[in-house]
Amino acid sequence: MGNVAISVKVNTEGPDVDLEKLKKEIKKKVKVQDMKEIEMGFGVKFLRLMIVRSDASGQGTDDIENTLSSVKGVASVEVEGVTLI
Repeated sequence: MGNVAISVKVNTEGPDVDLEKLKKEIKKKVKVQDMKEIEMGFGVKFLRLMIVRSDASGQGTDDIENTLSSVKGVASVEVEGVTLI
């Protein structure tokens, strides 16, 4: 068994969301390997997260999506990719 890298796109509720506060809240709930701010345009940004965890449990990504969706300021969560590392 190895590890799985999960790429996740987190869309904010709008340009008024405090990204620094949002990043801190996300890090409290999920162990994030890497986090980047990406600007879409018109001041709207999203976060791209890289989460690494063991594939031994056989879990999917539903728990991560549900946890991130519960954070205030998050509009939607989209898993962009999953790969073994």
